[in-house]
Amino acid sequence: MPEDPPPTGVFHSKFRPIFPIVPMGNIGVTTRYCVITGGRGSGKSFALSSALASAMEGEGYNMLYTRWTMASAKDSIIPEFTEKLDMACARYRFDVQINEIRHRLNGSKCLFRGIKTSSGNQTAKLKSLQGLNIWVLDEAEEMPDEKTFDTIDLSIRDKRRPNLIILCLNPVHKRHWIYRRFFDGRGLPDSGFSGVNGDTTYIHSDYLDNWDNLPESYRAKAMSSKAGDPRQYRSIWLGAWMDEVIGALWTWDMIADHRRDTSEIPDMVRIVVAIDPSVSSTGRQDEVGIIVVGKGVDGHYYVLADYSGRLSPGEWAKVAINAYDVHQADAIIGETNQGGDLVAANIHNVRKTVKFIPVHASRGKITRAEPIATLYTQGLVHHVGRFPEQESELMSYAGYESQASPGRLDATVWGLTELAGIDQVASSAAIQSTAPNARR
Repeated sequence: MPEDPPPTGVFHSKFRPIFPIVPMGNIGVTTRYCVITGGRGSGKSFALSSALASAMEGEGYNMLYTRWTMASAKDSIIPEFTEKLDMACARYRFDVQINEIRHRLNGSKCLFRGIKTSSGNQTAKLKSLQGLNIWVLDEAEEMPDEKTFDTIDLSIRDKRRPNLIILCLNPVHKRHWIYRRFFDGRGLPDSGFSGVNGDTTYIHSDYLDNWDNLPESYRAKAMSSKAGDPRQYRSIWLGAWMDEVIGALWTWDMIADHRRDTSEIPDMVRIVVAIDPSVSSTGRQDEVGIIVVGKGVDGHYYVLADYSGRLSPGEWAKVAINAYDVHQADAIIGETNQGGDLVAANIHNVRKTVKFIPVHASRGKITRAEPIATLYTQGLVHHVGRFPEQESELMSYAGYESQASPGRLDATVWGLTELAGIDQVASSAAIQSTAPNARR
């Protein structure tokens, strides 16, 4: 439960350092770096944007707020930021533009930019901006390389205010450069540390710290995850850094080294929605894996979306068909070991015209997954964006009896198996290519 909230009654006391010490004063962080980590529902992004809006009431702030990719600040970050101004009844004091917010009286401003755009990396443009004293890297786990970070970091050198670099992120894998740079070798606990160490202030929160601000359904979702898969619960909900799992077929590098964003994917020759169903409707069923994958004109494979969740049969059929429509898929692939013909019937009860391809598991999960893991090793599979739960499952499942059924992994395997033309009855080395002619 949250303890000792700040005067606003909204934020946990852990976030005090990022708020101005006194009205119109300096932000409380005294180190150059501030690393804000947390799990899902921790309230870290809400607290950060509120703190920045509050700080702009002070003169001399020149902030740069970035994400690795930002299609439109006007449609994403600006509304989040102006919401905080409205909550403080301060909107009238600010001039809100498409990619910038400026205080009308004191001139403090916040620029909103994406680092990687459709035309390339704009690091050079960002480092040429003059007079910056705060740089915020939101969703920092998406920045793939430390060199880009260093380039912008060195451009933050204004004398009007203490210089501050804020990284806000959901921890991912210990192989990530942020862990190596800010956590490894510093004698910090594996997770949960808030305090100062060297040149860095750390703030870590999780949904338990934000308990009173979350709806009951959201709390139930977190607790369900805790019961179903403790390791994924620690990673996704508590914000713990992931480590390698002995026996898992996937590693961080296999996924991260070949990740792409939406501006980098080719036309698709075929797209399928793959389902690993749960036939129970008791509310305690395993997660239903619903993964959208495509094969590009370049012969590579793309993980496009993850719609998985704990869903009743009626719910997952509707979700799958919605994914089918959104991604203009060619077919729905369904594993029929659990429920047999009922899986196809469930889909066709919602829409009779959907093309459904049944698949049947005649081999173990690890054996079925091996040829797909090989495609990843060869750099032929690309995740378009990040899929935290799915990726956590890929990197952690090793077939132990204590592990929950990996619905996202199974759905990923079924979808890519279909697209790659792999014969699951033959040996795991039999990967048959399919020519990318026309969409079927």
